[in-house]
Amino acid sequence: MSYHRDEVFVAGGQPSVTYVEREQLHIERNLARAIATSNQIVSLAGPTKTGKTVLCRKVLGERDYIWTDGGQVGTADELWRSIFSELKIPNETSTSAGTDTSVSLGLNKIVTAAGSRLRKTTTTEVRRAESMADAIKYLLEDRIVLVIDDFHYMPPSARTAAMRNIKGAVYNGLKVILLSATHRAFDAITAEPELTGRFNAITMPNWSRDDLLKIAELGFSALRVDCDQAIVGSLATEAQESPFLMQQFCWEMCYDCNIERAGFLRQRISADYDPEAMFVRLAENAGLPVYQSGPQSRRARVKRPLSDGKEADIYEATLLALSETGPKSSVSYEELRSSLTKLLTDMVPQKHEITSALKHLASISVKSGSEGAIDWDEDKREINLSDPYLRFYLRWQVRSRRQRELGQTPA
Repeated sequence: MSYHRDEVFVAGGQPSVTYVEREQLHIERNLARAIATSNQIVSLAGPTKTGKTVLCRKVLGERDYIWTDGGQVGTADELWRSIFSELKIPNETSTSAGTDTSVSLGLNKIVTAAGSRLRKTTTTEVRRAESMADAIKYLLEDRIVLVIDDFHYMPPSARTAAMRNIKGAVYNGLKVILLSATHRAFDAITAEPELTGRFNAITMPNWSRDDLLKIAELGFSALRVDCDQAIVGSLATEAQESPFLMQQFCWEMCYDCNIERAGFLRQRISADYDPEAMFVRLAENAGLPVYQSGPQSRRARVKRPLSDGKEADIYEATLLALSETGPKSSVSYEELRSSLTKLLTDMVPQKHEITSALKHLASISVKSGSEGAIDWDEDKREINLSDPYLRFYLRWQVRSRRQRELGQTPA
């Protein structure tokens, strides 16, 4: 079989050729066991772009499931309406609640635009679209698993209402899987403490450098491509523990080298290939400069003097300070404060100014659709940079740009 690079290196999709099971960690087995366990809500937690969706869909396999996005749900009612929509059951609660609706079920193995997977038999039945109880009833009757992606993005009131309505159905056999960021794994229990004991939390282990190298090994083997190990190693190092980024790096490198599909003769990526140029380009195109502009303001922001002679407002300085930590995926307030002190020659912001800036950056994270890219935890006094794409952007756009301006080699 002559593989095309698009089916080998799949960033943001469901890979097959380059799917890495990480057997030694027993991740698939642990998730499968949790889903099989009766009367339990399953929480699959991990940073964004580290394979939660890929793993969940792989383990669910041929089962029917409704896939709904918590980031698109503002209330519990919206959650149930989205389920009705996926089930192709008209919901008319605002005009003729309780109306019997004939639903023709004549399709097999439907994959919806939202990513649900449903099988239908060729029958016609009458179903009533009335309330969230109906949604749960149909899920139970048809043995459909409910998956809520980005569960932590649902407003607290919506999470509470949803979990209170779901807990009884879980007792009766409803399968529910919640996908969320690592530091928000137990939001369901926070929303409804009575779920304690009916909750099974699975955490995605971090991707090691060897795990990421396996993606390149499988992909280049399928494409019959030889690549210098030093180059592949640099990709794995810069991928921020993200298989998504590793897939993208490998695809980009093949595109740059005009490698489209596997040929009869082996192809080679030149040892002179410069991955750093690719990193800078991808960071520039990442769509994340929205953070540097900060929230909209009617007044011009105060510029603070940097140690390199330039100036930056508090949002630019905060991002630069975060980037100078590595950037790390979790940065304490004290670390951030120390980094800011080193960067600024004067006008170091006060505590309330820093926390205000962090809260605004966190709100931008939510509004921009990033999965908790910047999350300020007031109680723990730490900043979580859970999105590897943001960390990659901070390293190769914010930090390395400053280093280049200072005549330094990015490191």
